[in-house]
Amino acid sequence: MKLSRWWAPAVVVVVMLLAAPVGQAAGWWSTSGRTQVVAQQLSVDDVKGWMTIQQAADGLGIPSQTLIDALGPQAAGLAPSTAFKDVEATVDGFELSTFRDRLRELVADQSAAAGPSATPE
Repeated sequence: MKLSRWWAPAVVVVVMLLAAPVGQAAGWWSTSGRTQVVAQQLSVDDVKGWMTIQQAADGLGIPSQTLIDALGPQAAGLAPSTAFKDVEATVDGFELSTFRDRLRELVADQSAAAGPSATPE
């Protein structure tokens, strides 16, 4: 049986072209740089512009309405599914880098409100 000399290069090209789509479909490879936020503890510095308000709230352990209220009165109509990058278009003067300072305050207030689980004697 004689194979064409183009058979091997054709297989290599097909494998290279299909590696990324098959890997993404199977969940083995992500090219977006975004990580799934699923009930994990985030730090304030982990909050990114592509994240939704709900994802940040879940990761920081803060109610989403508290985050929306912290954005200011212009953010009253925002939904928890709104990404921070879209908030910049809605709320005048909003920048995620400066909003992180406000998030630090909210996280500290939330921790103080929870208080210690046991009081020392």
